[in-house]
Amino acid sequence: GETWIRLIKELGRKQIQNHVVCKSGGTLAGRLKEENLTFETFDIPISWLPQTGTKFRKIIADFSPDVIHTRLSSAARIAGYWGKRAGIPVIQTVDKFPKAHYHKDAAFLLTCSDSVKSHMEGLGFPANKITTIFNPVASKSYSFDSNEAENTRNRLGVVPDEKIIIGAGRFVDWKGFDNLIEAYKLLLDNSQQNVKLLLLGDGEEKNKLCALIRSLGIEKNVIMPGFVQDIRPYLWASDIFVLPSKEPEPFGIVLIEAMASGLASVATKAGGPIDIIEDGVNGCLVEIDSCKDIADKLKILLDDENYRVRIARRGMDTVVNKFSVEEIANRHREIYSKFKKLS
Repeated sequence: GETWIRLIKELGRKQIQNHVVCKSGGTLAGRLKEENLTFETFDIPISWLPQTGTKFRKIIADFSPDVIHTRLSSAARIAGYWGKRAGIPVIQTVDKFPKAHYHKDAAFLLTCSDSVKSHMEGLGFPANKITTIFNPVASKSYSFDSNEAENTRNRLGVVPDEKIIIGAGRFVDWKGFDNLIEAYKLLLDNSQQNVKLLLLGDGEEKNKLCALIRSLGIEKNVIMPGFVQDIRPYLWASDIFVLPSKEPEPFGIVLIEAMASGLASVATKAGGPIDIIEDGVNGCLVEIDSCKDIADKLKILLDDENYRVRIARRGMDTVVNKFSVEEIANRHREIYSKFKKLS
């Protein structure tokens, strides 16, 4: 939510007024209030039945927007229904691989990656009504903080000459953390590097992952602090990031966060990471379900510090040039201007 708040504020600086509608009782409403952004709350009585959202009809009648822009599939269904009946174009951000019915009333789709764009085209949405606009990241807030890095390493019990490979996300099967653990064991067996594996997150596969770690005899080498509210200190404390997903990621925001933090990054060759990483230039791509491929890329990055640093620097440049809040705000403004002439 923080990145989207920054995007809304940046759009405001570009003379685009936003009036946010969100659920009551969540953290977003509180943050919008803190930032003095205009908003109101709305809770639909029956989530799967947009006709019951008559309060939203009143909101758009009162505010009279030029464009309605949604960011979640549930919101897309409600806003699409009422926007179409009010004659207001509804632009919808698509950041997953959704079913078609959520977006059937959209005037235009903004997909978070070319992979999601292909998915929507496959569902029958016309290509001329879809464009890819990447998710933004507030890159400046990920600038390296050496004090935080040192404090985090000390808290984790990592000594100065140890490297850290980090992975982060929900512990579910398709995220591929078992493959990362297996790859890490292969790396230990074939490298003289002193390196720890740091896994951030929680989820239904946690016990299974812990059992795998024990079976491989690497309990002393793997650190699992659980879910963390702020990932940045852990990224700054680390050296290499891995996104080992077994299925295509719609985008992969944590990959962008890692690159913005100055980490050489490795990701599986599917979905959003293909739009983000140019293999061997600003990161490394590996085949899905190939523990050996992950281990080989990690060994290269660990053994060749100059290469690792070069990859990391180019990764940071990529984030600033392609994924900054300012750049993504400009892209949104271009789309809005197609539906309403902006001054």
